[in-house]
Amino acid sequence: MKAFFMLPESKTELEKMDFEQKSLLWARYSPYPYRRQARALWYYIQCERAHATIAAKHVTMLRKYMNNPDECLNRVHKNKYHLNPGTTITKTFRGLEFKVTVGNRGEFIYNNKTYRTLSAIAKEICGHKVSGNDFFGLTNKRLNHAKD
Repeated sequence: MKAFFMLPESKTELEKMDFEQKSLLWARYSPYPYRRQARALWYYIQCERAHATIAAKHVTMLRKYMNNPDECLNRVHKNKYHLNPGTTITKTFRGLEFKVTVGNRGEFIYNNKTYRTLSAIAKEICGHKVSGNDFFGLTNKRLNHAKD
């Protein structure tokens, strides 16, 4: 059975609590020692207030990033192609120029349609399945070996 605690009403109230109080509160949600992960603690508190359970995949991510929260922030805006939002990719194919823009959430915009991957766009342009990386020239092994 969980011990009774007065849960903080706001994040600033949580931040004002001393380390020992936060550690006791953390023990309510996690078997691991508290290491100043106030953001994760606040998330647990909010879930408890909403009578919601935290999905196992989110618990795994919280545990993964509790020692290095900056890594979590770096990964949030990355896509597998490592392109920044707003980047425009241009490809000339069969004499026509095609432009794709990287969206804010890692999606790709082509002809005012949103796609999850460059491969889906390449398939639409070519008419058959093709690697988005190869089609748009994002991985050219010959160029990479020439730089070495």
